Amino acid sequence: MNKKKLITLLLVVVGILMVTFFVRDWLVFYRCGAVEQCLIESSNYQNIAKFAVTAIMTVVVFFIGGNCLCRRDRNFLQAGFAMALCADFCLKIMHNYTRCSSFRNDYTLLGICFFMVVQALFIYRHTRTSDTDKSFPWILCIPFTVMFIANALHLFRIFDGPTVPIVATYGAFLICSLIVACKVPKMGYFPEKNARNIKRGMILFFCCDACVGISLATGDNHTVREIVATVANNFVWYFYTPALILLGLSGYKGKESA
Repeated sequence: MNKKKLITLLLVVVGILMVTFFVRDWLVFYRCGAVEQCLIESSNYQNIAKFAVTAIMTVVVFFIGGNCLCRRDRNFLQAGFAMALCADFCLKIMHNYTRCSSFRNDYTLLGICFFMVVQALFIYRHTRTSDTDKSFPWILCIPFTVMFIANALHLFRIFDGPTVPIVATYGAFLICSLIVACKVPKMGYFPEKNARNIKRGMILFFCCDACVGISLATGDNHTVREIVATVANNFVWYFYTPALILLGLSGYKGKESA
């Protein structure tokens, strides 16, 4: 089996997994209603399948090889997906299956930190104007400034814990990454199809994280707040899976793209 057929097969598997866990998410919601504990206990398949999607797309990206736009672009993309895999391992595996429940929030925050690295790498990748461009993307000063201010406020006990500073910093990284990605088609460095995939992929990534933000605002069982949070959570991977596919394929060049 040649590389193109193998990658096509892997993408088909990703598509099948997406359909199955998306359908199952809604079946679980129908059976459990807005009851958080029931939803958690009924999501084992979804957790494994969703992590498998990230793992498969990471494999697809590491299969780029000589089909890359350039070596540096491939390295940025592969590093970004490796960090995304680490993030999803923390969020979908360690958070849900650790025996010590007191560490679950720590794994969530660690996963968000990995995603900060993902967005930083994507910003570096998407701001380049040539194969040899090694300039520093000054837009990165914004999230690092937010990080400094948020942590300073945390030191002065404005925030009770690290959650708000970490989420605020990631939000800054995400917004900057989205702005950069939307400008990629106009920059002219990436081929038209690749640039389009980058822009659409990051828009979907942003929609995914917007759903994550809404899903964190949980409430008591059966309340409207809990229902809204659950519905938003069910749409997270509806956006995230195609985002991974588009961003992954954006690293393949021309006619050899999968």
